[in-house]
Amino acid sequence: MTLLGFYLLSTLFMGFLATQPIMAMASGGGGASSMAALKKYNAMFTFGDSMEETGNICATSSNKTELDVLTCTHPPYGQTYFGRPSCRWCDGRVVVDFIAQALGLPLLPPSKAKDKDFRRGVSMAITGGTAMNFSFYKSLGIEDPVWNHGSLDTQIQWFKELMPSICGTEQCCKGFLGKSLFMFGGYGGNDYNVQLLEVGLTPQQAMKHTPKIVNAIANGVEKLIALGAVHIVVPGIFPTGCLPIFLSLFGDAASKADFDQTGCLKPYNRLTDYHNTLLRTQVEALQRKHYNSTRLMYADYSGLMYRVVQEPEKFGFSSPLEACCGAGGGKYNFDVTARCGMEGATVACDDPSARLSWDGIHPTEELNKLIAGALLKGPYCTPPILG
Repeated sequence: MTLLGFYLLSTLFMGFLATQPIMAMASGGGGASSMAALKKYNAMFTFGDSMEETGNICATSSNKTELDVLTCTHPPYGQTYFGRPSCRWCDGRVVVDFIAQALGLPLLPPSKAKDKDFRRGVSMAITGGTAMNFSFYKSLGIEDPVWNHGSLDTQIQWFKELMPSICGTEQCCKGFLGKSLFMFGGYGGNDYNVQLLEVGLTPQQAMKHTPKIVNAIANGVEKLIALGAVHIVVPGIFPTGCLPIFLSLFGDAASKADFDQTGCLKPYNRLTDYHNTLLRTQVEALQRKHYNSTRLMYADYSGLMYRVVQEPEKFGFSSPLEACCGAGGGKYNFDVTARCGMEGATVACDDPSARLSWDGIHPTEELNKLIAGALLKGPYCTPPILG
């Protein structure tokens, strides 16, 4: 696999839904808006990777070759909502777009955009974002700068630099940020991508670094609280073994016993489960520690995904392990050399709203809408944003 191929692998982070009540919540629109009236937020601030990306990678890159590799800048990305590529890894809106709209807030501009007003919200998320700093990956022998676009700590620093223009003095910011919503991640997916795809570790070997990754996320939450954040959503990661990209890369070499009844790869999902178990434990500890001053919410993305992969037809989807866009063909329609947006792969499936996966890595807009509903209302966000 080429270096350019690995660049897109760094964008992993895919979201999935849950139950019928969530579907009704997300598609109804009015329900979310009426509930949002009960909980007013000054603004919304997001951190993370390509799942939350709203344009930072395009705003920061001046290298035409790199921008060409970033196929989210090519059609058919953006076709469903924007009618053009918007530097989002989707056919339309991402999860944070739907949440912002449900809360009566504007779509979040990227923090690196010029001449933008960030007082109602901004996204620090960037493609390739990681929980661990790049120095950690250098210690593993990784030199590739594609993993150094913006770690968790870097994104928090970006936010701190913007705070005076958002809310003024430190004292004013405490009050303003306390009435704003923070989406902190998900973080972790790219941290495992580096280990599994670049370093060549097995899922079992990657687990030895999980405590460090989870601690980095928990420490990041503490930093936001110290700045004045009160309402913070902390998502887990998604079942890596259910993503078309990993199934196409590792499925052929796997034994029959490596697959579960849904067709997902069990060894990779065990890594997911381990990470999420440790993270949920950390979030619960932070909830107890800051019980009187914060409202921390854990988002169970893995639970959402697995439910719909098990019963896609129940939610109006089909082919849960097959990408909508791309020219990979075969069982998963994913090939790193024929990714969505590349030459010969600029036409999506007939109905993206019937698919879970847009490009083999990221969800379709329709699925993003359902995920947002799950976070707003529950039950896979504890407690729900609007709970």
